[in-house]
Amino acid sequence: MARIDDYKESFRLATEALKKANLHRLAKLSGAIIENKHGATQLHLLFLGESFVIRVDEQVDVHMEGTDNEVSLPAKILICHYLLNALSEADSGELITFREIPDGHFYFDAFQRRARDPFLATFGQQPDLFRRCSQLLGGESVGTGDVGMKFQVLPHISIQLALWEGDEEFPPEASILFDSSIEGRLPVEDIAVLTGMLIYRLMGIARDQQG
Repeated sequence: MARIDDYKESFRLATEALKKANLHRLAKLSGAIIENKHGATQLHLLFLGESFVIRVDEQVDVHMEGTDNEVSLPAKILICHYLLNALSEADSGELITFREIPDGHFYFDAFQRRARDPFLATFGQQPDLFRRCSQLLGGESVGTGDVGMKFQVLPHISIQLALWEGDEEFPPEASILFDSSIEGRLPVEDIAVLTGMLIYRLMGIARDQQG
């Protein structure tokens, strides 16, 4: 597990790269909206259905638009990396698993524990709850599994979650799928973090629904 010092250094490196980047180009490629405000450049980016502001000046910061809520370091790093790796290529249409992402097999067990296992534990016996929570988060139905939902987590990155209902012979099963273009848009560690954020957001909605 990354230490806080590792996160701080990763964020520092990402912010230094952003300060040197062509921000208008990155905005165009990433699907962000760019503006100049009070002498600084600001990028507005949708992330997990909420608007974030990346302010690039002598210092770089990331905050959620319209709130004073602190943004976690992993989320800040992920947003910066997404901008820095922005690609003009469209989605490939080819779906892959996490294990098929380059170096994904090194992180696969941790990915299963962080994302797939909590997802299955929460929704495996409650596919209707999964569908309802997904719709509240902007998910769209797809034809994968008994209940499959697609989430546009960033302007050019989507994640598909699918459940297969169990029966007397087999337990419920789940899968997490990505368009293969994600390989060039985020490092594999960020893909794992991003998927975990989506899963835990859905779990939070489920708690609210059940409460």
